[in-house]
Amino acid sequence: MTGVSVLLGADRTSWGSFVHEAGSAIRIPTWAIRDAAERSPSLREKLLRYAHSVMVQLEETTLALGHYSLNQRLARLILMSHDRAGSDELLMTHEFLAMMLGVRRAGVSTALAFLEGEGMIRSTRGKVSIRNRTKLVTMAGGSYNRFGTASTNFYEAARTVPTENAFQAGTNQQH
Repeated sequence: MTGVSVLLGADRTSWGSFVHEAGSAIRIPTWAIRDAAERSPSLREKLLRYAHSVMVQLEETTLALGHYSLNQRLARLILMSHDRAGSDELLMTHEFLAMMLGVRRAGVSTALAFLEGEGMIRSTRGKVSIRNRTKLVTMAGGSYNRFGTASTNFYEAARTVPTENAFQAGTNQQH
């Protein structure tokens, strides 16, 4: 989900989004998500927990950019993607990783080779496979999940909590 600013009262989000894993995405109008959150306290709570997890991730990202090596930041990005994907196989190109990390593609290739050499991952064309998550967490050091488990807990809960019909009931309204 993107658009945390909308959850916090803004009319629109200030950036674009894209889906980088196989699957689908849904675009929900601002009015519809706000109406649904008003009708469903449990939905509102989940959305606010999500907003909190995004803020924690922003804090961690800012810290990681200034204090951690490329190998550590790459391990962190792989772990964060793994948290969301629910699979040990992640579809990621060197170019995508370079864009996400703000580095040259050659730097990503070197860092991936290091992580693979240490037995943490297996990297093939367009795919990164997790081989040893514990080693990846150690490599990431304090750059991953530094401020607790807010993000990880949110994504685990989102996979297991049944959804309500609060949003569905409001999608046919015109605003």
